[in-house]
Amino acid sequence: MSRAAVALALAALASQAMAQDGRWVNATTGKPLQPGIYGRLEMRGDADPPPVVHAQPVTVRRPDGATGEPLYLYVSPGQLRRWPQFCDKWKACERPVYFVRVDGSPSRLGEWKKTQRPQAGLPPVLMALDRIAAN
Repeated sequence: MSRAAVALALAALASQAMAQDGRWVNATTGKPLQPGIYGRLEMRGDADPPPVVHAQPVTVRRPDGATGEPLYLYVSPGQLRRWPQFCDKWKACERPVYFVRVDGSPSRLGEWKKTQRPQAGLPPVLMALDRIAAN
């Protein structure tokens, strides 16, 4: 086998490994996107954008002039909720930011609610309102 054929075969294997490894790379660690490892994401090749929390990008401060490319960030739920306080940490206050969703659920609270046992009867507030209305 010639050296060119070996090099071509190795390149094909490497591209397959990249495709299996993930389409998005955490630029902070250089590894594929994983739950709990936060950072800025880079897309490999012509990969589709990752799943995001909000359909529209979030911008804290509107800059004068061009805004630049949007960032894809995977941040903790606490930073997501209080983004104006944390955007300076990521140098993203004046750039449009898409927040990446890794676990496939719209929120962790939604997943938590699914695991709870259903409550029997009306909530206490509605029971109190029913008693007030009956008097």
